Amino acid sequence: MASDLGKLLRGARKQRGIGLRELARTIKKSPAMLTRLENEDRVPAVSPDTLRSIAVALGLALDQVLFHAQRTEELAPRTELEIALYRRLQDLGVGDKKKLLKKLEKDDPKAKGS
Repeated sequence: MASDLGKLLRGARKQRGIGLRELARTIKKSPAMLTRLENEDRVPAVSPDTLRSIAVALGLALDQVLFHAQRTEELAPRTELEIALYRRLQDLGVGDKKKLLKKLEKDDPKAKGS
């Protein structure tokens, strides 16, 4: 049974009418690697750069792909300021978090989902 990442990638690829080989050429990886990503029940080792390339090619938010790839360390705060912001975000309710995200995306639309 495919992992959540595999289901996400296959669904997005098929929805956009992109073949496996075509996606592999676009991201400069082998079709076999993409097949493993889509079909294995555990997410195989894959670099953040490859995940970013896949997200861009499929029009997916990088945050969503990293989350499903269980690569949340890529999203972890690294500076004192980021830690302070993260702590404040934890105190917000879901509705307030969604409002804040929409505002940030509106202010910088190219940063949507990174």
